[in-house]
Amino acid sequence: MNDWHILKAAIEENRDEGVKINVDAEGVPEEFIFNMTDVSIIQALLIHDRRNLRDLREDIRKSRVSVYLSLRKLKHFSLVEEKKNSIELKKNEFTEFFYHLQHEGFNFEALIGERFFILQSLLDWKSIEQIAAHRNISIPSVYKYLKELSPLVEQDNRCFRVKEDRSNLIGFLKAAREQKEQVSDIVQIWSSHEGGLFKSRNCVNGSLTAFSRFVDFNVNYSPDYSYYHVPGKELTVEEIFIHSLRCSENEDLFSLVCEFYMKNNAQMDMFCIDELALRFDVVDSWMDLQTQVIGLMDDGIGVGVEEVTYSSHDDMFFSKSLSNKCGDIFGCEHLLLNEKLCWDRLFTKYVRLQTDPYFNWQGLLSRFHMLEKRTGVKIPIRGKLSKIYFERTLSEALNIPKTVSELMDEFNVFEYHLRNTLTTMVKAGVIRKMGTKPLTFVSSSSYHGSVGDNKE
Repeated sequence: MNDWHILKAAIEENRDEGVKINVDAEGVPEEFIFNMTDVSIIQALLIHDRRNLRDLREDIRKSRVSVYLSLRKLKHFSLVEEKKNSIELKKNEFTEFFYHLQHEGFNFEALIGERFFILQSLLDWKSIEQIAAHRNISIPSVYKYLKELSPLVEQDNRCFRVKEDRSNLIGFLKAAREQKEQVSDIVQIWSSHEGGLFKSRNCVNGSLTAFSRFVDFNVNYSPDYSYYHVPGKELTVEEIFIHSLRCSENEDLFSLVCEFYMKNNAQMDMFCIDELALRFDVVDSWMDLQTQVIGLMDDGIGVGVEEVTYSSHDDMFFSKSLSNKCGDIFGCEHLLLNEKLCWDRLFTKYVRLQTDPYFNWQGLLSRFHMLEKRTGVKIPIRGKLSKIYFERTLSEALNIPKTVSELMDEFNVFEYHLRNTLTTMVKAGVIRKMGTKPLTFVSSSSYHGSVGDNKE
């Protein structure tokens, strides 16, 4: 009996020495979560190539229980292997990036426990609330972790992500995710407080989406996995499109998404796509796809773009910012970067759009946000327009009394933002707060209340 089996038998027979961990039906770890024993084992194997268990325990000075549990986990995720009574690191992207991190002097304590999952979730931009929902932890805990991880994380307004110049860390986090996917039946691709995208070889309680729906839209493709949105709901063509863009893992899949767009763009709303691209953090991929589609149009595939003459740069920006044509957003980018625009004049023109009952104000603001992220140029009227549009739409929605919960479901906004806006509108006399439990709000024009209403 070799050292590994002796150690295994000793630990599993001696329950007093056991350490409880979450395992699945086969007794393997459910989550890929790091501790310092895992790190120490990998570091030791990077130095010595291979070690027997006795030498490994002496190298890292950990208990046999800790060593056994770590090795079982690392073997399960295909990071180490046992050969002739010795342990070796497997050669893969994970161990390669680990080596690069160690070489640059990285502090691996930043990867221990929940910090590892926080960093993995921050491979894409996420707000405080999204991080909390994604990891099912409190908002104060998120702030604590972000403070600890501040050297590794950058911030844009209220959103955070791993710094772009931390290429080895980003590669490591992605490689760790891929290692987990290789041994998992179901893989989470994206998640937020609203739900998630998954791919699985088994049936999942959700709605089929992305590549699993392509055959319904005249694109012949049979994926190896089934793709799901959870929770299940009726999905729009724009949602299926953006989900597929988010699930694209290589150039072949990206080309399929491009084909999907070319065959179905006539029934898609560009504003809705822009809004979804921001939510699913695929803005750059969406812009790359538009570039590819324009190239195909120039080659005679698809519908050509009609040339329009404008009287000023302001009029051109206004028109293209409201356009539903593929690629017109690039004209807005060019104007932002190269021309001086009269924002007071543009602000007046956009405010007048409130009278149009079909105007997609959220889509316009999403497009402005995209332009700011892409160009680095701030659009000074975005905040003011957001306030005006939201308050007007909220007032119209309150023609009948509604609770905060009902409004959150209707507008898909964070509670703190909604409550602050409602308080401002109550003070301005635009809406009234009714003395009910739970609190109910109604527009002043529709109000028929009693004494005591509208009091703090």
